Parts: sequence; C-alpha cells; structure tokens
Amino acid sequence: MHSYLIASVSFLCIFGGALGGLLMQGILPSHHLSKESQESVKLGAGLIATMAALILGLLVSSSKGTYDRVNILINEAAANTISLNQTLKNYGPEADPLRQTLLERVTAILGDIWPENNKVATKSSDALRKGSTILEMVKLIANLKSNNPGAQQMQNNAIAIATELNKQRWQITIESTSKLPLTLVVIPIFWITFLTFVYGLFAPRNPTVIMVLFFCSLSIAGAIFLICEMSMPLDGSIKVPSQPFRTALELIRR
Repeated sequence: MHSYLIASVSFLCIFGGALGGLLMQGILPSHHLSKESQESVKLGAGLIATMAALILGLLVSSSKGTYDRVNILINEAAANTISLNQTLKNYGPEADPLRQTLLERVTAILGDIWPENNKVATKSSDALRKGSTILEMVKLIANLKSNNPGAQQMQNNAIAIATELNKQRWQITIESTSKLPLTLVVIPIFWITFLTFVYGLFAPRNPTVIMVLFFCSLSIAGAIFLICEMSMPLDGSIKVPSQPFRTALELIRR
C-alpha cells in the first residue's frame, strides 16, 4: 500500500504540473512565451531532465541491488535448510524430532512471508524476523548424544550449517527492512513535476498533447512504484520468489 500511495501521489504531482503549465499559457503575457523565452527555459529544463534521469537510474539500480541480494540470501538459506535436513537425516533416528522442528520452521517462514503460496494457513509469528528459532535449533543439535565418531562429525556439520543459517536469517532481516529515504524520491518527483510544467507551458493545448503528457506521467509513476517495491523485497506485490523454500519444504517432508 505504501508503494501504491507514493506512486499515486507522484502521478498526481507530475501530471498536475503538466496541466498547470497548459493553464498558465492563458495567463502569462505573450512575450513570456516567445521563441527566445522557450530556448532559454529549455536549456534549464534539459539540465534538470539529465539530473532527474541520473537520480532515477541510481534509485532503480540501488533498489534492484537490494532485491537481488535478498533473493540470493533466500536461495542460500533454502539450500542450507535442505543441507541441514540431510545432515540430520544421516545422523540417525535420534535427530528425527529435530527434522520435525525444522519442518515446522520452514512451514512457518513460508506461511508468514508468502501466505498466498502456502496451502496450509498458519497463525505463527514471523519465524524469519522474530525470536531466535534458528539458535534454538543450534542448541538442540548440540544436545544430541553422539555415540560414534561418524555421528559426532554429522553433529558438528549440522551445528555449522545451522549457525550459517542463523547468520543468513539476520542478513535477510537487515537487507529487507532497510528503508529507502523518502527524500531520494521526493526530489526527483519535484524536478520532473517542474519539467512537465515547462513542457505544458510551451506545448499546444490539444487532446494529443494532453494524452502524451498523461502517459509520460503514468510511466514515471510506474518507475517510482518499481523503485519502492524492489526496495522492500519481502513485502508488497513484488516479492522474492518463494520457490526455494517450497522446494526445501518438499524435500524435508520426504
């Protein structure tokens, strides 16, 4: 909802600037709209257009980088989850309760982050962001009684994997909860609003011009929406894919 609101306000500001420019044509004296005035204003507008394009490009790159980093961490966490399950399975029947606990953790994560893809509704807390569920797994693994060197090796491997999984959990939390500074969005919107005002000020007042300015404003608002959505990779309508954890869940259940 946050992204939709920002994108809607952006569209209203940008298209409102264009309409304001069209309306100002009938108010300003004719010499303000002369060819010489247009050339001078276009020089300044071109500079602002360059800066706005640069800032928007940097914002898209930064947001996409955040999205990609969280996606990579999700894939690595799912792979470590599968590896932990296999290690516990190789340990022996004594680790079966831990495998069941791991299954519950993965089900909780899938239900909390991707409820639309989870066939079984869950009321659990956010297993990825709250509590110390992974650390609890480390403690439970450490409490297993090793009967032979092979089991001891499996136990050590499981502890190492679970520790790495806990680290990835906090990395995902930090990456996904970092907020995009609102100022970085407001300033380009202000610049682009001024640009559409200038375009409307010197453009002919006809339906074709209004339609073009409308779709230009809609396109910029769409770019702002993508920036806001990709900067929150675990929320909103553009999330990282849930397939890695669904695959992990299927393998654990076998």
